[in-house]
Amino acid sequence: MSSTLLPSSNYVSVTWGIRTDSGGLTVTLLHRAGIMSQAGAGHVTVLTFDNFPDYDQVEVELRKMGRLFGDVSIRNLWDWLRTEQIPVRSTGPSTALDKAFTPIADSDSYESTFRGGKEISRTRYAADDVTVLQVDHFREDGTLMLSDRRDFRERGVRGGRRIILCDVEGKPYKLWKVANDFYHWSLDRMNGKTPTTYIVDSKTAVNMFIEYRRRNALTVHVIQGAHVEGITSDGRPILSEARSKSIQNLPAYDLVATLTKRQRKDVTDIVGASPNLAVIPNSVPLPDPSSITLERPLDRGIVVAAFVPRKRVHLAIEAASKAHATTPLHLDVYGDGESKPEVDAMVNAVDATRFATLHGYSTTALGETKTASFILITSETEGTPLVLLEGMAAGCIPISFDIPYGPSDIIVDGVNGFLIHDGDTDAMAAAIVRLQSLPAEKVLAMRKAAIDSVQSFNDAAVLELWNKELRKAWKHKSAAWWRALRKWQTTNAEKAYARRAPEIGPKLPPAPRR
Repeated sequence: MSSTLLPSSNYVSVTWGIRTDSGGLTVTLLHRAGIMSQAGAGHVTVLTFDNFPDYDQVEVELRKMGRLFGDVSIRNLWDWLRTEQIPVRSTGPSTALDKAFTPIADSDSYESTFRGGKEISRTRYAADDVTVLQVDHFREDGTLMLSDRRDFRERGVRGGRRIILCDVEGKPYKLWKVANDFYHWSLDRMNGKTPTTYIVDSKTAVNMFIEYRRRNALTVHVIQGAHVEGITSDGRPILSEARSKSIQNLPAYDLVATLTKRQRKDVTDIVGASPNLAVIPNSVPLPDPSSITLERPLDRGIVVAAFVPRKRVHLAIEAASKAHATTPLHLDVYGDGESKPEVDAMVNAVDATRFATLHGYSTTALGETKTASFILITSETEGTPLVLLEGMAAGCIPISFDIPYGPSDIIVDGVNGFLIHDGDTDAMAAAIVRLQSLPAEKVLAMRKAAIDSVQSFNDAAVLELWNKELRKAWKHKSAAWWRALRKWQTTNAEKAYARRAPEIGPKLPPAPRR
């Protein structure tokens, strides 16, 4: 591990939720938390905000899988709050609190979440059976801990929010009308006045930090994915609905890290010059190059991706089917998810069982890059794909669509991989065929070049970047000239944003209940 010593501070890595089968973003942030804990950060807390009941089991399983290591633990907001002793109101009952206090009644229609046979939450839905109207959280002893109602203006219709924290007896103690105010109170209570560095990867959680400004809190936003979904006919960017608010408010954060220089440029094109912007790529544990077997069968390719719309796994199968018409190959596909019907439809359409095997989700899938000849990457957008870095580090030649961001920053077409025009499965198939027709010495040279290309993404190099930027951010935070510059930056960002007039992508429908 690097000799880098990070600034003295509490370190909190923020995401919305974690599961054992979570994808690259979760793997990346857990890896960063682990190496930071070993580089002077001390204990690192991974803070989650979703209402998942089994984080104790998740933490155990992630340690078994090797994804959670070092002095790192997972803390869920609701589990933390269950341990807080909220006293009875010193001023006695409050008429305003009592009027707003409308917990879910036993006679209401709701769904319960249990842990160890104990009810820990109730959720009430709208008539569409999807929209959440109220969530009540309970302590282990059964007392009501917090009631979060979201249809306060008219029952059954979302609108008007009342979040009421209860005391140890389950009686109203404190009220918030805005969720972020409640989150800010929670963050203040968790860490007090201790210097705390919040590193926020989640596009969902990051918005709560826009107005969270404390002298002892350093807010860091890592833009893990693409913020632009496309370009309008007159050349204006179309911002991702999920990221539009945070991009428009980038000056609010003490430090913003993009994964590539290309993305930093695209961000500044939208919000103007941003002195709080830095480029800090994700790191991966790189194997010793001398341990990689470069000679391997040319005909085996792999896909490692979640089956979600953004990954477009069906296009990888389509491209492989076109290549298979010309040359023998076998494609191993690792993943699962909501887009499996689309993937299965493509498998049936091209009779992919002739040349492909769908293995489902596997925690060891990336290990297959040490024996596979090539890896197909067909995403619509990425940050710096973990599969790209680990695949190239293992000598697995990438064949990737040229998308924002990541592949074009690493892949030199024909040298260490192949860059394909986005969505062109004919060209991807041609690259697969071309790879198999190359002389053996050329293929070996490409594998070596792929390995060499990702050596700068090692843990020590990336930790040094974090050390440099965090120290600079903490130093600037207390400087009067920096605060003046940030005010200028905010005004400049507003003008630049208005000048570019970016469109906002379509809002995604709520996820179906499971």
